Amino acid sequence: MLELRNISFKRGNLNIGPINFSLHPGEILTICGKNGSGKTSTLLALNREIKPESGEIAINGRCLKRLKSLEISRYTGYVQQELPEPLGLNVRDIMEINGFTRKYDYHDLYNSMEMCGVETFIDRDYSTLSGGEKRMVMISAVIYQNPEYIMLDEPSSFLDIDKINLLIKILKDLRSEGKGILLVLHDINLAYNISDSIILMKDGKIISSGTRDAAVTIKNLEAAYDAKFDSYMSPEGIRFYPLEFRETVKDIGNL
Repeated sequence: MLELRNISFKRGNLNIGPINFSLHPGEILTICGKNGSGKTSTLLALNREIKPESGEIAINGRCLKRLKSLEISRYTGYVQQELPEPLGLNVRDIMEINGFTRKYDYHDLYNSMEMCGVETFIDRDYSTLSGGEKRMVMISAVIYQNPEYIMLDEPSSFLDIDKINLLIKILKDLRSEGKGILLVLHDINLAYNISDSIILMKDGKIISSGTRDAAVTIKNLEAAYDAKFDSYMSPEGIRFYPLEFRETVKDIGNL
């Protein structure tokens, strides 16, 4: 289990915390909220890019700050929101670099790429790929890394609809394999569709957390986003929307 225990820190002018939550194996947990609410900062603290001023992060009962970098890389993998631009590296290089903590296995490497639909890019220069292609390569690289817990910041960014559908399948497959998945998403409906648990953040604080049905209510959404919300039932399930889009939703319902 990955645990944040009373984590507090400051990033810029934003005081974040205390943050308390846990991610279990075989669970998809998503953090949602407005820009500047502390979502990405929380992932950066988990990835040791921000040092908490108080509290503790623990992995399987062991304090993160007492673990060596090699051990942490076996436990956690992270795909950041802003994708890196490594110079002079092809996709194979990036895959192998991500797998530095494990024994090289071309079969696993290829399967990880095939899972994300990027196996044909293996000898491509990474810098020549589109934003969506880079995103899927980085997701495949963290899958090849094979950590117990995977953190993805806005993984649907730059992705076309077919690739978002593929991403949903990948996340559900990883969950079924026992991976703990921690996401940051702007799309509350995507989060509601794929998550077991959801956290809503605002101004550096958790204002709602729990199962998706407990955390995502009209009242909680309005508090998190400072907007009036409503919902409707679609063939795929419940959908939430700001009331300013009410007429658009009515038009959709009349199609």
